[in-house]
Amino acid sequence: MHARTTTLPSTDFRRLGDHSWHDKATCSSLDPQSADQLFFPTPRARKDIAQAKALCAQCPVRRICLDAALESESVHGIRGGLTEAERRPLHDQLARRLDHDRIAARLRGMDIHLSNAERTAVARRAYQLGFSAEQLARTLNVSEDWATDLLRTAHLEIEERDRHWDGTKADGRPAGAPATTVTEPLGAAIDRNSLSEAA
Repeated sequence: MHARTTTLPSTDFRRLGDHSWHDKATCSSLDPQSADQLFFPTPRARKDIAQAKALCAQCPVRRICLDAALESESVHGIRGGLTEAERRPLHDQLARRLDHDRIAARLRGMDIHLSNAERTAVARRAYQLGFSAEQLARTLNVSEDWATDLLRTAHLEIEERDRHWDGTKADGRPAGAPATTVTEPLGAAIDRNSLSEAA
């Protein structure tokens, strides 16, 4: 079972290394000492926890804060409106997160954090779209050798799936066969709904 940690539109995903969302956070106006007291309460300080969560509930970047905490493995304090204990299951499931909006955003060139499951889905979809190893390497910020391995693995997995289902596509190509080579800018024409095949 795959986990989803966000319902953000892809334009609101945090790019890797981007901390500009901090300025939009409701807590950004707090002085550091007050923020530390508020967001790092003792586990039994229910009143303090409730106060921090109430502030988070009003925050326009709460989901980005949560994703940043999960992706950076920040396990301490209240982040994104959740306590350490409440985030623990999400931390445990992060490698299996499969969010098609995130996959589409990465295929369009957004440099965002991907889970292991999402990286695999990007490689499968790239194979289906006819990406070269060079294109996939640029999309995932990996070496061409690694991209070649990912495309080879995607080919084998899709071939095995097709052999199991013995299906063909509506245009007569074997199911899972790559499309013609992508020549437009990477991911420029990617449609979110077309990503369902990648899962």
